[in-house]
Amino acid sequence: MKTPHPVSHLPIADVLRRAKLIVACGSGGVGKTTTSAALALQAAMAGRRVLVLTIDPAQRLLQALGLKSTDDGAPPHMPNTPLEVLPRLASQLPQPLPPGASLHAMMLDASVAAEQMVERLLGDAGNRQRVVQNRVYRAFLPTLAASPEYFALELIYTLREKGQFDLMVLDTPPMHNAIDLLHASNTLSSFINDRVLKWFSKIPLPGEKRGFSFLGAGNSMAMSVLGRLFGQDALPDIAQFFGAFQDVLPKLRDRTQATDRMLRAPDTRFLIVTAPGETCLREARHLHAELTEQAMPFAGFVVNRVLVAAQPPPDMAQVPAVVAALQAAGLSPDRAADAANEVLESAQDLQRLADADAHHVLALQALAGSDRVCAVLVQRDGDIHTIAELASLGAEIAGAGHLDAKRPDMVG
Repeated sequence: MKTPHPVSHLPIADVLRRAKLIVACGSGGVGKTTTSAALALQAAMAGRRVLVLTIDPAQRLLQALGLKSTDDGAPPHMPNTPLEVLPRLASQLPQPLPPGASLHAMMLDASVAAEQMVERLLGDAGNRQRVVQNRVYRAFLPTLAASPEYFALELIYTLREKGQFDLMVLDTPPMHNAIDLLHASNTLSSFINDRVLKWFSKIPLPGEKRGFSFLGAGNSMAMSVLGRLFGQDALPDIAQFFGAFQDVLPKLRDRTQATDRMLRAPDTRFLIVTAPGETCLREARHLHAELTEQAMPFAGFVVNRVLVAAQPPPDMAQVPAVVAALQAAGLSPDRAADAANEVLESAQDLQRLADADAHHVLALQALAGSDRVCAVLVQRDGDIHTIAELASLGAEIAGAGHLDAKRPDMVG
């Protein structure tokens, strides 16, 4: 079995101590949500005020943190609201939290976040009320909510302005959505551009008597099409909606530019969470290429579920000794020989799988280079169910380094 080369880099513990925003991204099913929660808990146990926000469709973060439902005594969780999780669970931690440390969890509800953002940007109360009741706006909300990546950034930026947390950990959806995150700052503001706003601003608002002499043949045809699609009586509502967004758009653009700067800030770090396997390796490479192309602050990889077999691998010379041991335990010679061969074949299969995992880890370590993290975590038995198990995983991630093939206890 090849042993991956050591990587001389800052450990993840240093990333947790220095970063203000960690974005955990990667493909689905690699333990990204649990890793995000473990990183956040580890940072809190190191004395920081931490928030972990998930936009994972499965919404497993609360369960990973030990918050299941209101019937077990947990407080109800309001979407888009930081929920402190440690006071009730602190007794289960291996050590007391340092003074001032805290851990909050937050689940994103994109629909609620979209309404909150629009209402916040519409400063005039009268205009806000008109827009909220506007049927075009109500129909437009699902389109806004279809970009949860943007609203995750919006929420994080809002909380960052308040200075409530030292570190925020963002658990993104699977990989293609994580790539959408990189473009989220530009997508929303470009959806409604100046040309569209200018055109719709010419439509009379409710109660106005504005002539349509300004419309040329092309515009008259467009109005006719819109009238057939939505009904003539809907055109004033459309005008009102876009008229309101004439005031919102500059604020929206300023905000999206600010969130983009936040993603590129020196105290932001992107971590790619992955696992061995050809598909995971391919997607991790693709995401790494995207982050590099976008000049995002890439911190490295967390490689979960790595299989490590015992050393040295078993061989045929060991069969007689195994047969003798099985016979001494009461098996017949034939059954002992069959069982010994089955054990040997299983051990060899395990070794082949471990060799394949080691090859994938080598590829990721080479991709990370000497100045990035590549934390390798050995396959665990079972899932994380308690805050104590989550704390143990966080400590393991924080101290993880290159794959040590010589440790006999690291057997999958």
